[in-house]
Amino acid sequence: MVTVLLVALIFAANQNQVIGWILVVIAGGWLLLASVVVIAFSRSAKKLGHAVDSARADAAAQRATSSGGTAVVDEDTHARNLKLDHSFKIIQVQVKVIKQELAKGADADAEMVDRSLETMEITAHNGRDMLAEHVGRKRHDDAAPVDQDGPDDGTIAGDVVR
Repeated sequence: MVTVLLVALIFAANQNQVIGWILVVIAGGWLLLASVVVIAFSRSAKKLGHAVDSARADAAAQRATSSGGTAVVDEDTHARNLKLDHSFKIIQVQVKVIKQELAKGADADAEMVDRSLETMEITAHNGRDMLAEHVGRKRHDDAAPVDQDGPDDGTIAGDVVR
């Protein structure tokens, strides 16, 4: 297209006729259109390449985890998830203790129920602190109970019920 434009430009300049300048304008339009098509095609080819690469990476990650291959594990997230799982187990045990005590009726040990509720409150507070930075909340919520005997450092104190 560049060659056609140059030939038309030379022809128009030598002959100095209107038809020559019309051919220059038409050749220039075609050159512009061809440039736009090439640029658009190039950009879409790059986007398609990125999409294919992403799809291949996703497929490889799924194959690696399902086939027992190696997988990238974020150790901090894994450790936090284990701690949260343990916290939920503690809460489940305390719920069971409370249900057992309440099933006794008048013979229920109110002190044991209070300790279980306190343990659940402490465990929930600690679990929320583990997630604080991930949900956009400051650690050591003001509404949480703190140890009144020690310095106000936001730590929770209580009895462990087994």
